Amino acid sequence: MAISNAAHELDEEYMEINTRYGRQVVERSSLLDFPEGLIGFEHLQQYKLFHEEGKSTVYYLQSTEDPDVRLPLVTPASCKVDFRIELSDEEESRLQIESADDVVVVVTVSDNQDEPEIGITANFMAPIIINVESRIGIQKPLNQVNGGVVIQAQ
Repeated sequence: MAISNAAHELDEEYMEINTRYGRQVVERSSLLDFPEGLIGFEHLQQYKLFHEEGKSTVYYLQSTEDPDVRLPLVTPASCKVDFRIELSDEEESRLQIESADDVVVVVTVSDNQDEPEIGITANFMAPIIINVESRIGIQKPLNQVNGGVVIQAQ
């Protein structure tokens, strides 16, 4: 059951959030804002990006509003995939992009415990785009992989 007040106020610079691994104190300036939420979690808009010590290839997007919402993420390159995506002018504006170098694309991964023969899968049909400078993110659902998206195995 989710704790409705997942984030606790400490002071203006820091806040405490509940995670699957207990309480974490984080700097407010390190939080990511998803104004439209993520698919299935439209009501949750603020997240913290974590990674396990020594495992910098898998990241975890932890909701500050619901401790039960934690999404594992990887970069397409970690899957040996060259993945480029074209953003609309409106998406670039929402992300406040000033330089392409400020943008990171990540995808969610699943371990498919119910179907172990499938193994781990990455969702390239709904990449998450984050402007690391403005700390704003969006999730871009794709109907099909073509046009503005290039996926190639390396």
